[in-house]
Amino acid sequence: MISRHRARLAGLFIASDVVAIVVSFLYTYLFRFYSYIVPVDPALGVPPLRQYLVLVPFFVLAHLGIFFLQGFYKSRLRRTQLDDFFSVSVNAVLTIAVVTLLAAYLVTYGRGETKILGQPLIELSRGFIAVYFVGVVFTISFLRNQIYYMMKRRFARGKDLQNVLIVGAGEMGVAVAQKLLQYRDLGFVVHGFLADDRLPGAMIPVDGGLPVLGRVQDLASVLEREGIQEVYVALDLANYARILEVFQVVHRFPVNVRLIPDLFQLLTLKANVQDLDGFPVISIDEVPLRGGWRVLKRLTDLAGAGLGIVLLSPFFLLFGVLIKLTSKGPVFYHQERVGLDGRTFAIHKFRTMICDAEKETGPVFCRTDDPRVTRVGRFLRKYSLDEFPQLVNIFRGEMSFVGPRPERPEFVRAFTEGIPKYMLRHKMKSGLTGWAQVHGLRQDTSIEKRLEYDFYYIQNWSYGLDLKILWMTLRRGFIDKTMA
Repeated sequence: MISRHRARLAGLFIASDVVAIVVSFLYTYLFRFYSYIVPVDPALGVPPLRQYLVLVPFFVLAHLGIFFLQGFYKSRLRRTQLDDFFSVSVNAVLTIAVVTLLAAYLVTYGRGETKILGQPLIELSRGFIAVYFVGVVFTISFLRNQIYYMMKRRFARGKDLQNVLIVGAGEMGVAVAQKLLQYRDLGFVVHGFLADDRLPGAMIPVDGGLPVLGRVQDLASVLEREGIQEVYVALDLANYARILEVFQVVHRFPVNVRLIPDLFQLLTLKANVQDLDGFPVISIDEVPLRGGWRVLKRLTDLAGAGLGIVLLSPFFLLFGVLIKLTSKGPVFYHQERVGLDGRTFAIHKFRTMICDAEKETGPVFCRTDDPRVTRVGRFLRKYSLDEFPQLVNIFRGEMSFVGPRPERPEFVRAFTEGIPKYMLRHKMKSGLTGWAQVHGLRQDTSIEKRLEYDFYYIQNWSYGLDLKILWMTLRRGFIDKTMA
């Protein structure tokens, strides 16, 4: 049901995006050549509209393709209007870059004679590109928000609502309610619970309180009274007989029934139902990053790390000289860390401490005002500049730009003993930055809190989320306030 509503919502967004792209393109053409704000070269004159129209399909395909890669056609959930606006802006920059480079290549390759649908392909002017960028960002954002507002108005009038009843008010039932409440933008409304271990009228602490509408035996009367369309059965297998009774009742009503398997205690990431020659198999702790997405993430890491190494090489030399002049020892520091699937690798950093810093203490975390940190090292740590050599780790495939930060094997063994699900964070490749880091969670915060953010990243991974984390890192994530 949720996937069907998501597909319908995605269809609306795709249609509105196509309209926004075409309207923005036509508006840009008229503004650029007929507004008289930007003068037209008299020698060239106003180019015919049909020569520009041949580029519209390229813009549409590029915009939509990049939106799909960004995960932009999923329901908004916890995304804000600001998040949407940022994603649209990134999409517009990438689309313009792709189309203009493609057009320039085709024109050059065709020696100015490339034709599409009988019309010569032209290169876009900088003025046209600037106006189009502003127009398409605001038009797409405006139409998407209008769709949300239209849906909210319909929901407020009680139209298209999906009224949900949850059978079972235990830990599993509460988790289902919390998850469904994230889909308010799809019209899901949780009316309450049925439970034999709670008194009717009791409030379950979800979203300010949801009521227990009765016992399981009251299911028929509740379905008649509340106008329920969706029933989620969240009883454990110890109540197998009750589950059969629920199915016998709901089949007498025009409602959809969903059975939540009794696997809540086992699930930490996500479950994926697969087929084994006709037998359903539930795969525990699946990650969204697989297939073509894994290839795309790796290509992004390769391109970004290669470019970063070239552009930052002068700083490598500068930092190396400063380290050598202010303290004895090597420029680089190499340390064993645990990465993807629990495999170890050597992480590279600029040395920020005195040599043999752990000779007497053994492996320990760096503390605020740690006396082992050198003067240059304190500066490098404060702005995370000591992490630059990890671009080599990213280029070699041992790390990624975004992912859970890697820990040392000694700490991983200790954390695993105290936190049994800790090793699940190694389902993803370690990162130079991560969801926890951009929210200010560093080594001075509890491992449980950082683990919570790591799991959120792994569960909700998308290419768009990676771009968001990189942007947040550039904006505020490099400064370590504990080293101030």
